Amino acid sequence: MNERQLHLFRSSRQRGLRLPQPREEETHRAVAKLLRRWKNPGWLANHFPAGELRDKATAGKLKGMGLVPGWADFVLIGPDGRHYWLELKRGSAPLSEAQKEFRDGMWERGVAYAVARSLDEAISVLSDWGAIRVRLS
Repeated sequence: MNERQLHLFRSSRQRGLRLPQPREEETHRAVAKLLRRWKNPGWLANHFPAGELRDKATAGKLKGMGLVPGWADFVLIGPDGRHYWLELKRGSAPLSEAQKEFRDGMWERGVAYAVARSLDEAISVLSDWGAIRVRLS
């Protein structure tokens, strides 16, 4: 994303200010909204909210219930029963070790897994998978 904000009252030769990247939560919400509106018939989709900051009691309870770190943010199941995993990251933020292990485990099993670093990348991935009815032009 190379978009820049120009100042209205400065010269026409300005370079502009780089726009801040959206928070990762904003991208999650946008992808969820996109899936609600444009998901192809027969597809199932769910957000997997495992990365939120929680107090120790809640974290312990979830761990005791079987929550495992590293799982991707969205799981989709196609009409043919195949499943697809989408991890959203902000900009160049790296995957954690647990996320890398999950990714590698999916790839070893032949399961579709992708990392999207922007809404545009997420739309491209979801379109390529056939999960949504829209494409970027």
